[in-house]
Amino acid sequence: MIKKLLILTLFSGLTGWAYSQVVPYDSLYYLESVIIGTDTLPNHNIKEIRVFPRKVFSNKREYRRYTRLMINVKKAYPFAIIARNELQIMNDSLKYIHGDKARRQFIKDYEKEMFQRYENDLRKLTFSQGRILLKLVYRELGNTSYNLVKEYRGDVSAIFWQGIARIFGSNLKSTYEPDGEDKDIEEIIMMIDSGMI
Repeated sequence: MIKKLLILTLFSGLTGWAYSQVVPYDSLYYLESVIIGTDTLPNHNIKEIRVFPRKVFSNKREYRRYTRLMINVKKAYPFAIIARNELQIMNDSLKYIHGDKARRQFIKDYEKEMFQRYENDLRKLTFSQGRILLKLVYRELGNTSYNLVKEYRGDVSAIFWQGIARIFGSNLKSTYEPDGEDKDIEEIIMMIDSGMI
């Protein structure tokens, strides 16, 4: 009997404590709703979750190739993001610079600053990572590296750098085909963006 009374007292004390808690106004969340006909239905947007099928490899060679591709994309992808951000900053600054000579000088100075900031890290990339970076630049900027050099530095520079790239087995005119030959790269990037790898 005393045991039941003790449990009852403890239970009533806990429920009284739970009801006496005051919820601060800013911690409340109001669920949005949608009215369809005469019904009011709760509506909550949830973050997209990407699901990838389990990769099945036919042999160890294919597995090693994919693993190497994953490592190379993880090394090159941050530089493509940097290129996108830096180009956006440069374009925003160029809006306020008038005159061809001043614009050319600004681009030259900006390029020199970028070389100083990123040259050492970019030199550490392998040839494979460099080729992937050219594709990812196209993915992020919607334009080939060749066209970007041509637009900002002129035809002669674009032709010169394309020649250098061809000597090392690359191509500044590389495009990106997320549904074609670059399907694996796109899948790896989506996994990186979703925090899976």
